[in-house]
Amino acid sequence: MSNQTIADTDTPDPWMVAAHNRFYLTFTCGDRVEIWMSHSMENFRNCKKIIAWKPPPATPWVVDLWAPELHYLNGRWYIYFCGAHPEVGNACHRTLLLRSQSQDPMEAGAWEFLGQMKGLPDHWNIDATVFFLPRTQKLYCCYSGWPLGDNSDRQQDLFLIELETPEVARPETLTCISRAELPWERADGGTHGVNEGPTFVSMPGGFEGIIYSANGSWTSDYRLALLQLVGDDPLKESSWRKRPTPLLVSDRAKGGPFGPGHASFLPSPYGDGRVYCIYHATEHWGEGWNNRKARVLSFGLEHFHPQAQPMCCALSISGLWSGGVSVSNVGGVAGNRSPQQGAQQIQHSREQGATLIDKLGGKLWSKLRDFS
Repeated sequence: MSNQTIADTDTPDPWMVAAHNRFYLTFTCGDRVEIWMSHSMENFRNCKKIIAWKPPPATPWVVDLWAPELHYLNGRWYIYFCGAHPEVGNACHRTLLLRSQSQDPMEAGAWEFLGQMKGLPDHWNIDATVFFLPRTQKLYCCYSGWPLGDNSDRQQDLFLIELETPEVARPETLTCISRAELPWERADGGTHGVNEGPTFVSMPGGFEGIIYSANGSWTSDYRLALLQLVGDDPLKESSWRKRPTPLLVSDRAKGGPFGPGHASFLPSPYGDGRVYCIYHATEHWGEGWNNRKARVLSFGLEHFHPQAQPMCCALSISGLWSGGVSVSNVGGVAGNRSPQQGAQQIQHSREQGATLIDKLGGKLWSKLRDFS
């Protein structure tokens, strides 16, 4: 993939899914929840857009609407996001839900606000994601939260909870699965521990677990990290193993992009075991929360190895990736092919009646239907 920005406007906390032979993108807008639709996962510049929900004035959840995620569960579309009360601000951030009455997520009038997600403890929580685990046949929600009883705003850990339905959690199953304790997970001289933006990734043959963001999202030291599921019961903290090195970082000496984080993932449609990582980053060092735009990279299983070294997102821009391999010279790997090879692959796919979007959209859609 190109690792170039996929839109001209800021698209922080990008979440992308494939369905209906299209790509759907949502991201943090602040005062509303939008969904964008495109036929290309790397180009949302002239795409269809809707506002799925904008809170009415003088209602409780109207400020700091962050990190929406679009999921198809039990035959319905949901959006998980968080918001805060204007009179309280950040300290009252809670996970909120939208549900659609339509099978088309782009039908703006079909979205309804359900309020807070039921069953979560009453503490600061953001960045909720949901996933189905085939081995247990259960649905789970993972989110970033302050430790229970700690309102200092100095620590964000990852919590996992089993879901009874897409709208209701089982409070007795709550488990903290990751604590921001490693030096590179802590911002501002180590005073703020940050684990946030979790998403579940399963790669055939080697990795199953949570990819999350660490360090301060307001800094260029933001990065992606790995938490591998190694035990049978995901609701036990001992079932999770944190890799001591991050997955994706930036390096001021190598150039931008900087502060890679808050990613979503889609499987490669080519059967090569790779995944596409949609993440945000800034163009320049030290831009904080400004100029965060979504980009796409291709990862292989080797990047998720427990002893692997972190990758620098600047290497793809410079033509280097996977330990010095030239992106433009690698053939037969999704996302790492020359324009000529890409054109040949697309033509071949069309001849077989399955373009990239057909394959990827169909693959994701079939998985989504498994939840219904």
